[in-house]
Amino acid sequence: MLPYLLTYDQNQMPDPDLLSVTRLIVSYNSSQVIADCLDAIPGQPTVVIDNDSKDNTAEICRQRDNTKVIETGENPGFGAGVNRGFENIDTEWSLVINPDAVLDGQNLERMLDCARRFPDAGMIAPAIVDPDGALDYSHDKALHRRKGMSRKRLDPLPEGPVCAEFLSGAAFLVRTDVAKQIGGFDETFFLFYEDDDFCWRVANAGYSLILEPAAQAIHLGGTSTIPSARIAYRRDYHMGRSLTLYRQKHLGPRTAFLMTFSDAPRLLSKAMLRSLTGSWSKAARDWGRLNGTISRLFS
Repeated sequence: MLPYLLTYDQNQMPDPDLLSVTRLIVSYNSSQVIADCLDAIPGQPTVVIDNDSKDNTAEICRQRDNTKVIETGENPGFGAGVNRGFENIDTEWSLVINPDAVLDGQNLERMLDCARRFPDAGMIAPAIVDPDGALDYSHDKALHRRKGMSRKRLDPLPEGPVCAEFLSGAAFLVRTDVAKQIGGFDETFFLFYEDDDFCWRVANAGYSLILEPAAQAIHLGGTSTIPSARIAYRRDYHMGRSLTLYRQKHLGPRTAFLMTFSDAPRLLSKAMLRSLTGSWSKAARDWGRLNGTISRLFS
């Protein structure tokens, strides 16, 4: 058990109020972290969509009560996994949470309290902190309206609930019927920025997105799979590809092309410089970002 977790009774059932929520986790080789995610609320109704893990992630999940494990036999991407989960959920709320995030029952109850106070809300999200307690800003303007705002900003959290245009996909509550109404996640996004797109479509459907700073989730970040050079390349490949897709979808093909044309020389120079200086891991990420960015324009 991770040191920041409170002790818990393995036989404890969740608070009755929490039974309006089904926890939804998309996993991929997440055996190192998923037990802590699951055990934060023992017995919580949970659907795990396992995207073809090669480790024992699915076996770990099956050992938990009230946990349904669906093995896809392939890796169709995060959004496609979430959509498969929505198909198997009929509770009022779905708690979409990364396998390397931890949210306990008390913080989930705080999010539900916020939902009761704001019945027009389609999504409620907690503040996100790292294991040391440092804040990782999980709310923002929509991606295409965001100008240089770092997720590691120094301004404090709001004192109470606040509306936002973006809530982090690391952990959020969404009304299950709203998620189904808008068609779930756009599965064209394999990884990255699908939460930005999803949030924008929830807002366009007429629902509020609210950050509840009284609730907190701990996010390890980047630890749901074992890191490697290959994974680093693929990660940034999909980041570049998805950013271009988002721009095409929300800003139009012409603007997306011009923005990619502007980004490409910078990405190329960084990739070449880091390759020449032997910074192989950083170079792999840069080449991945460049190739992903360009590939989306021609597919």
